[in-house]
Amino acid sequence: MKKIGILSFFVTLSLLIFSNQVFAAVETKDIKEVKKITKKIIKLSDKNDSSGIEKYFSENYTSFDGYNKKDTIKIFDTTAQLYKNAKSKEKITKIEPFNDDIKVYITETLKNNMDTEGGENTNTEGKIIKGEMISTSDYSLVFTKENGSWLVIRNEIYDETTKILYGEAIKTDFTLETPENIDPGKEYTVKLSITPQEDRYTVGSIGHDKIVWPPEKTFDPYRSINSDGVLERVMIANKDGKNEYANTVFAFITPYVDIKANSSVTEDEIKKAAISGMGIYIKRVNVKKEL
Repeated sequence: MKKIGILSFFVTLSLLIFSNQVFAAVETKDIKEVKKITKKIIKLSDKNDSSGIEKYFSENYTSFDGYNKKDTIKIFDTTAQLYKNAKSKEKITKIEPFNDDIKVYITETLKNNMDTEGGENTNTEGKIIKGEMISTSDYSLVFTKENGSWLVIRNEIYDETTKILYGEAIKTDFTLETPENIDPGKEYTVKLSITPQEDRYTVGSIGHDKIVWPPEKTFDPYRSINSDGVLERVMIANKDGKNEYANTVFAFITPYVDIKANSSVTEDEIKKAAISGMGIYIKRVNVKKEL
C-alpha cells in the first residue's frame, strides 16, 4: 500500500509540473463555448424544457448519484411537475479545465410558494396556511468533447439542502448538524437544534434515505422534543455506497378549544390539539467512495 501511495504522490506531482501539457487539449475558445452552453442549459431549466436540455447531455451521462441520462430527465420532469411555479437563481462561480474535460461550478437557489388550505388538525379549516420552500445546492457540470461537440458527461454535487416550512415554523430558528461525508455501513450522528415556541408542544423525527430512483422512504416515528430543543439520532449508513439524504420533520402542537359565545365545552374538546407549524428539512450526506 505504501508503494502505491508513493507512486500516486509522484503522479500527482508530475501532473502539477506538466499541467500545461495535461490541459493542452482545452483552449480558451473551448472554455467560452462551454460557458455559453451552460447558460443555455440554465435558461432551458428555468423554462422546464427537458427536451431542450437533453440535447446537451451525452448518452453516456452518469449523475453523481448513479442515474443515467434517461432517469435524470425523468427526475427533472417529475420535479418540474410538482413545483410548476418554482423560481430558481443560478450563478456560475468558476470554470476550469479538468484533464481533457471542462468543469463548470454552479450555485443554485430555488424558491417555491407552498401555501395550502388548512384542515381540522390545524384548527384552520377553510383558511390558507402560509408555506414556503427554499432549496440550495452547490454542484458542477463536467463537459467532455464528443464528435466535435461539448456535452455534459457527469455532475458532482457538493452540498444540497431543502427546507419546507408551514405556519409558525417559517420564523423558527433551527439547525440540522450532519457530517459532510460518511463511510458505508458506519454509524453517524444527526442532531436537530430548534427554538421551541412558547405554549407549544414540540415533536420531531430524524431519518435518512438512500438517494435512489424511484425514491424510497422509511417511516420515522415522532418523538417529544424537550425544552432544550435538541433531538439527536445515531444512524447507520447504507452499505451500498449510495449517497443519502438526512432529514428531519418537526411540528408545533397547541391545545385549543373552539369556544363559541355562551357555549359549553366538553372534555373531548379540551383534549383536542392542533398543529400550529411544521417544518421539513433535508440535507445531502455524501458517502465516501472507495479509491
